[in-house]
Amino acid sequence: MPPSIWLLIFLAAALLAAYLGAALVLYRRLFVPAPPGQLDDFLFTPWEFQADYEEADLVTADGVHFGAWYFHQPGSAQVVVVSPGHKGQRQSLLGISIGLWRKGFNVVAYSYRGMPGSDRRRVTMGIDEVNELQAAIAFARQRVKGARIGLLGYSMGAVVSMLGGAGEPSIEAFVLDSPFSDLRLLLEEKVGRLIHLPAAPVVALTGLFFRLRSGRRLAESSPVAMLGALEPRPLFFIHGGADATTAVHHSRLLHDRYRGPREIWVVQGAPHTGAYFADRELYVERVAAFFGRHLGLSRTNQLRLIDEEDVS
Repeated sequence: MPPSIWLLIFLAAALLAAYLGAALVLYRRLFVPAPPGQLDDFLFTPWEFQADYEEADLVTADGVHFGAWYFHQPGSAQVVVVSPGHKGQRQSLLGISIGLWRKGFNVVAYSYRGMPGSDRRRVTMGIDEVNELQAAIAFARQRVKGARIGLLGYSMGAVVSMLGGAGEPSIEAFVLDSPFSDLRLLLEEKVGRLIHLPAAPVVALTGLFFRLRSGRRLAESSPVAMLGALEPRPLFFIHGGADATTAVHHSRLLHDRYRGPREIWVVQGAPHTGAYFADRELYVERVAAFFGRHLGLSRTNQLRLIDEEDVS
């Protein structure tokens, strides 16, 4: 066989090996939960903030135990269920949860499957994590008589909120911070920037591994495909203008495609899920004001509702 043919075979094999290796790395980063860490039990809890809260061990419809905190606000029927980002846990939600609780809302914050305090299961980028959200919503309805519920989600948690909210018509309002519009689109964008090669083969192989291991498809994590099921409920999109993880055009696409009431707030210079940290006070005020308007929380000494004209 001519040397040129051997060279082509070698190059093709090397390219295939590179694509397979990249797909395996991507699969592990997306879908395999991190191993337990030595510091998992040394994180802040609501106790440090002197909050009125309850530790809850909840169970999903598919039998997964996971941890949650319920922040109790006596006399309030308004509940915000907060979903963390990719491989997220409730400790990352303490700031906004305490802020909303102080504004007069009951709050439920929880950790996903596979995270510390929860049963170890594979991550599914929002597909199976919807089960945790549904269990948290059911818990809120048990704890709060006549609950009026809104959902707040970060990154993958915003996707969980949309996917889960589509099947829960009683959810009245959504705040969606840094969501992706479609998982396959997001992965092709990110992989293409990293490897400087066509990204579609890597994403296709990753999707194949995912389907073989979980029975799920990447296409099931596509909020843009089911936006119509959220209508006519109000959506508030928040995104960092300097987000290098999920570009701001994902929120803009979802905002532009949605036909119900919607708002969008792009925080210039903020990284992924960084709007809260850019201005904590303004962030809490805007999110509380949105939920206050749409969940019927009256103006009290605890809650200063701000109007859209009050902010730029």
